[in-house]
Amino acid sequence: MNHTRRPAAPRRRSAPRLVLLLGTVVAAISAGVLLALTLGTGRNLAAMVVTPAPNVARDPNAAPLLALPTVATTAAGAPQPATILLLGTDRRPAEQVIPRSDAILVVRIEPATQRVAVLSLPRDLWIPIPGHDHNRLNAAYLWGEHDGPPGAGMALARATVSALLGVPIDYVAVTDFRGFAALIDTLGGITVNVERPLADDSFPTLDRGTTTVRFMSGPQVMDGATALTYARIRHPDSDFERGGRQQVVLLAIAQALRDRGYLANLLAAERLTGACADYTQTDMPPERMLELVWAMHTLDATAVERYALHETDVTFGVDNDRFAQTPLPGVIEHYARLLLYGP
Repeated sequence: MNHTRRPAAPRRRSAPRLVLLLGTVVAAISAGVLLALTLGTGRNLAAMVVTPAPNVARDPNAAPLLALPTVATTAAGAPQPATILLLGTDRRPAEQVIPRSDAILVVRIEPATQRVAVLSLPRDLWIPIPGHDHNRLNAAYLWGEHDGPPGAGMALARATVSALLGVPIDYVAVTDFRGFAALIDTLGGITVNVERPLADDSFPTLDRGTTTVRFMSGPQVMDGATALTYARIRHPDSDFERGGRQQVVLLAIAQALRDRGYLANLLAAERLTGACADYTQTDMPPERMLELVWAMHTLDATAVERYALHETDVTFGVDNDRFAQTPLPGVIEHYARLLLYGP
């Protein structure tokens, strides 16, 4: 009697093993992608770093530095606080001349308490610049770059602002118009709430011409060029009001980064840092940048303390320079304490 054996049914891979295999493949691919992103981001950050120039000697007759506040640690291993000088330069495309610093802001970051404070300083403050007698504040970066090695502009600006405020400054970051606009475009734009209508029929263009610009009031999405225009416009009011607009744009960038979420920012980190790399210089080590960014990545931009001098805080005119501004007695000390200690 013939007996035919039925072929054995093919063994089916169990679902758990298949899931495990797929999970391993995905994890390996993800790890490779993250490694590539990390390496690319690291290269971009490293490209921004300029070896710090020697610090400019502090004038022994200058007022003593304010004591930094003691920040209670609320979480184990919270990064140390940092005081950072941000400079925006007015270099135009294809220009070879050394620019002045068009925007001057000091940022205080305290990760342990999630506190951030921003102080805008008018570029036309008439103050002592180490080694250069008195001049406008925005000349400090220019003279440092003119006289010294790479990084000397940051060093002289740091020494000047530190002496002015009586506040130690840990790091300096400098960017020009193109880096500012490129970052915003890479983010896909930012949302800015324009407080009141603005109009300027003589707005200076990057090619040294003029044009007409208009801003309606209310929230609006701005690309890099529009946000840059909003941060630069000053003819409708004053340089003091412009400083406030620069703060608004800076915080809108921070809010856009937060709204995107951790994963989106991680995946876009190489593009975001790459947009700034050619136009930004800093003396902050890359690992310190990443440490501060991570420590403050959930910060609500509306909680940032914003401070700026007003027209009533200065007198106008020094010799033949009618735009130079001299701070009234006690004004700078007042804002320096707000920056460090809050209201």
